[in-house]
This record gives sequence, structure tokens and C-alpha cells, in this order.
Amino acid sequence: MITLAKGQYLSDVMNEIPSNCILSKRIPGCGATTLELDTNRSSIIVVPNVPVIVSKCNKYDNLLGVYEGVNQGQIIEYLRENRIRKIMTTPESFSKVKSACEKCNINIYSDFFLLMDECHQLIKDVDYRIDIVMPMNDFFRFNRKALVSATPIGFSDPRFEENHFEIIEVTADYDYRQDITVTHTYNIAKAVGQYLESHNETVCFFVNSVVEIYSIMNQFGLLEDSAVYCAPKSRSKLKNEYGFTNAYTEWSAETMKKYNFFTGRFFTAFDLELPYKPDLVMITDPFNAEYTMLDIDTDCIQICGRFRNGINSATHIYRVNPEIIAKSREQMEWEISAHEFAYTTIQTLYNSAENKESRFAFGAVLETLPFRKFQYPDFTKNWFAIDNEINEVLVQSQYQSDIFLKEWYTDCHFFNPTFTKCGYDENDEKLKIVSKCRSVKDKRRKMVQILSEIEQPYSEYALDYINSVRAIDPFIVEAYEVLGKERIEELNYNQKKMNEEMILAQRKGNKVVRLIKNYFSIGKDYLNDTIVNEISRIFETLNIHPEKEIKPSIILDYFQAMPFKNNGKRGYRLVSELV
Repeated sequence: MITLAKGQYLSDVMNEIPSNCILSKRIPGCGATTLELDTNRSSIIVVPNVPVIVSKCNKYDNLLGVYEGVNQGQIIEYLRENRIRKIMTTPESFSKVKSACEKCNINIYSDFFLLMDECHQLIKDVDYRIDIVMPMNDFFRFNRKALVSATPIGFSDPRFEENHFEIIEVTADYDYRQDITVTHTYNIAKAVGQYLESHNETVCFFVNSVVEIYSIMNQFGLLEDSAVYCAPKSRSKLKNEYGFTNAYTEWSAETMKKYNFFTGRFFTAFDLELPYKPDLVMITDPFNAEYTMLDIDTDCIQICGRFRNGINSATHIYRVNPEIIAKSREQMEWEISAHEFAYTTIQTLYNSAENKESRFAFGAVLETLPFRKFQYPDFTKNWFAIDNEINEVLVQSQYQSDIFLKEWYTDCHFFNPTFTKCGYDENDEKLKIVSKCRSVKDKRRKMVQILSEIEQPYSEYALDYINSVRAIDPFIVEAYEVLGKERIEELNYNQKKMNEEMILAQRKGNKVVRLIKNYFSIGKDYLNDTIVNEISRIFETLNIHPEKEIKPSIILDYFQAMPFKNNGKRGYRLVSELV
């Protein structure tokens, strides 16, 4: 472990980054990249995005930036003219550096130290940037190599263990936690509006959706006073579809305005050096823009670390989506393992096919199987794609509940959170009437009447209102959503009877059915213990607690099935779906 005092950088406590290590910086901006650029050895530094390359090249005369638009001839010229070579490249352009070295008769694996900077992005971006992990197959061939991240996600690739990689943690002896206001809302626009009313200085918004960005700028009349920093395709979208021209693919202080919006291209490894401290706002809206979901342990830390001179305040405005199916790491690992088993089984049939027609048929099936996305084009296992899938589902799961997000922020070492809500107006006349009801039954009757009068499909404002009612009596809102007004009235608002019917209804709800169908397959045999254990786990995941003991026959609620007995063990063979 390396401990930094306040004001210290890595260059103050170490001469160089050692080989075969993962440098885990708990505090961003401690100078790992700078240390390698200043070390007296030839280096290739792989970074996730172009803006950081442009930024560093403006500071270092001897640094060559390699990305789209930089050709091999330029790289060859640089290699021939410099003894100590410093090259910074995107993962996608690494192959150009490799090819240029070959043409110059330079052994890239022995002559260069390879540093994978912000290595957590290898996992986070691999689902839409497949080439981002291509340098990793070369990475292990380098004599000297290391990975650096302020927020590393664990790697499952066995090559790290085979090469005896060491994790070096960099921490601090002072309180580096960032104060942050975490605002849960049922209406992003309303929360943003309230924020703007109380903040008159320069604001930097981090929103990974240009559609969402334009919606905010347009709704609050910010178009003339705003600048957007995004990828080239997003810039074209803003210009061609919305007529917005203050969009840039590169950042500079001169183009900054009062309101500044940054997409994911600028979340990581990029330095925003300003003579003042702006206010910072992160926005997550899983309903309208799935890609705005931020990983608190990576994205949020990285965003707050972009400002080298600090920030005035940090705020995270977010919605949750109760429809998200939460899964644990263990569930994901089991699911992927099952997909791999299915793939291997079909592959065995493919390899042993007696004729080309059968081989073709099995080959076609292989291409459609879920495990295919966890492979490189050459069919070898892509461990980074697996890590990405697990991490992505775990992050999504957190946005199922406000409680999950609060726990996540509380447990994160980097933040000192203050939690707020942006809800419906508490002075609403209908809610005042509810509060005046003397009996629980009368109060619930009024609330059910209010809920039944709300038009569907629900708007954001309607959802906001419903959750205000939910805050008064969560049970009756859930009962209304599950049973409906008519059935509640038939049960005469009897809580015990409503609860019994809710449990029965929940057992056949969409979430339960989806999860059960995800596990159980038509045509397969399942032992009684497996049925009970798996359905119990699903119920527990969804917080469903049946009053009666779960028996194997519960499978008959979801499937037509035939009982069987094998080696003294009983179970069911699934014939067809019922729900």
C-alpha cells in the first residue's frame, strides 16, 4: 500500500510504476499518467478516449497521440526521430502502433513499457466497443506492463493470476471524501428546475444522452447559454436534428458557457482545468435513457475527479425503475455458466456431426446462443465481456430501489452523501382530505378513489403523485396496483384478505414469471429439491413471502408438467408453459 499526504502525487513517493501490477488509486488525480510520461523509458499508454490524448499532447512536446485520423506514416516518422518514445493511444488504434514498430524493426514487447490507463473502462465499454480489449491479448506478451485505475473492477481473466500480478493500493492519510447531494426524484425535469432556481453560477452537467441533454436545454430555455461536449456522432445529431451548434468533440475553457453538458466521452481520464470551481450535476434517468445509469464506484468518482482545481458542489439527480430485475453476482455467474454449458453441448454436436448438413444446422444454432457474445471473433472466451455483463447487471440492479442507491452511496469510500427528495407538492388538496380521515378504512377508501381517477398511461407527474400517496400508505397503493379498485371494494378493505390475494397474485406476476421462465426450460427434467430451492430464491429476490410452505407442485402453476422418478428421486418433466 502507498499512502499519500495532502498535496502529494505518486511522483513524490515512487520513481516509476512497477511491472506486473494493478495500481489501484482510491483517489483520482494523483498523477499516475504523469508519472509514466515523466519516467525515463519508452512507454505506450493506452487510454479509453480521445479527449485525454489531446489534453496530454498539449502539455508534452515529445508525446505522440494516436487515434482515428493519425496514420501509420506519422507514427513511423516519430519512432525514427526519437530515442525515448512516449506514445498515447486509444485501444482501437493500438494495432497501428504495433504495425509501425514492426516496419521499423522495433521489438514492441521488449522496448516499451505498456500501461493500460483507466483499466476499468476495458470492462465497462466492451459491450459497445468490442475492440477496446484487443490490446489485452498483446498486453501479456510485454516484458514490462501494468494497469492503472482510480476505480478498478476485478478482472476474472486467469492470465492475471498466471502472471503473478500484484495489486498496489494508493490511498491517503487525509479525509478526501467529496460532499455530494443525492436527490431521488420521480420527475427529472422538476428536480433540474428546482436545482437551477438555486444555482446561478457555472454548472457542469454530466448526462450520457444527447437527447436528454437537449430536452433539458430546450425545456428551461438554456440553449443560448449552453455548450455540449460529446462524440462526433452526437455532435452531428445535435446539429442536424435539433439545429444546436454549440457542440464540441474537444474541450477547451474558451468554449465553456454558463451551462455545460458532458457525455460519457468526457467522464474518464480527462482533466478539466478551470480558474474557478463550478457546480457539478450528474443525472440518471433509467426510464428514458438507460445509458445514463451511473456506476457510483466508477463513473461518479471519475466525474468528480475531472476538475483538477476542485468543484463548488456535487449533486446526483436520479430516478429508479422498480421494473428492473435485481440479480446478485452469484446469480449472474451461474447464468453465464449455464449459457456456456449450453454452447459447449451444441459445439460438441457440431464437432461430431456426421454430415455437412448437420454441421451447418448446429453451426447456425451456435451463432444464436447467448454465450456467443462472450467470445472473441476467433471463438476464444472474452473474459472482459463476461466481467462487463456482470458489472452492468449489478449496476442496473441498484437502480431498482431508492434504498439500494442510498446504501451504495453510504458504503462508497469516496463520498460523504446528503440525501434529499424531490417529490409532489405536499399541500395538494386531495392529500389534505386524506389526512383528515379519522379511520384507516376511510383513508384507504379516499386513496383508492384518488388512484382510480389518474389517467393511464401514467405521465411522470402522475407517477410523482402516486408516490406521494404511497408515502402515506404504501400497503394500499400496492394493493391497488395488484388487485384493482373493484376487487379491493369486494374484499371490503379487509387487510388480511387483501394481503392473501396479493401474495397469490404476485406469485403469477410478470417479474416472477419472467424469472421462472429464465431458469426452467420446456422438455427438461427437474428434481423436487431444485424446483423448491429455485422458486424460493426467486420469491426471496422479489420480496414475496408466501404464508404456506413451498412444495414441488408449485411448478404446476407455471407449466404443464409430468411427474417422474429417477434413482429414487422425484421431480417433474416440463411439457409446456401455462402462463
